[in-house]
Amino acid sequence: MKRTLFFIFFNCIFFGLFAQNSINQLNAKGEKTGPWVGFYNTSNNKRYRGSFLKDKPIGQFTYYAEKGHVSAEVNFINDSISSSVMYYDNGYVMAKGKFINKKKVGKWSTYRKSGDLLNIFNYKNGVLEGSQYMYYPENKETKQVKLFEEYYCLNGLKHGVWKQYFELGRLKAKGQYSNGKKEGKFEYYFMNGNIDKKGNFSNNKKNGLWFFYNLDTENMDELIYKMGDIVKSKSKKGGG
Repeated sequence: MKRTLFFIFFNCIFFGLFAQNSINQLNAKGEKTGPWVGFYNTSNNKRYRGSFLKDKPIGQFTYYAEKGHVSAEVNFINDSISSSVMYYDNGYVMAKGKFINKKKVGKWSTYRKSGDLLNIFNYKNGVLEGSQYMYYPENKETKQVKLFEEYYCLNGLKHGVWKQYFELGRLKAKGQYSNGKKEGKFEYYFMNGNIDKKGNFSNNKKNGLWFFYNLDTENMDELIYKMGDIVKSKSKKGGG
């Protein structure tokens, strides 16, 4: 019986030491190789767990916040491509998408801390490119997620058609952007579909004739702008 207990104890010590010695290894060139566990310098808490080949991460890595929760899971597909899932401290997904050469590419989904979808953005070489979508929080009764805003980006800037929606789906506003600035005709609506206000922007500033719904007269008031400044105003008796 004593011999059996000694044998078990010896194996536990031996394999424990072997397991410890098999991680955090360097090859003859001083490069990280095999399984590694990294630690924070300030607290000595675990920072990551994964494997290296000739100093380059390969396969699945798990990263930890200094307080201990999982902050990200990254799959290193090759030297330049990786897919990533990032987490809040409550365990819900914060964001997920792909990197190429450490820059965001393609579709990235971002979530609220409650777990609801916040937006779907598209990237090219680390900057916003293409169609972008933002969402209202999920309706807890219907479980539906409704679109709040959609627009197009070129080289990281809003460019082209821009639209916003009420939570029930009706159009709330629409207009055009050019290189990140409002340009041309913009219209804003009430939830019933009637016009709230409309007019033109030039270089991101109201310019020219604008119409505003007047709650007292139930008609449209007119304001004339010159590059953001009002130069003339009057109340309109008829509808606009």
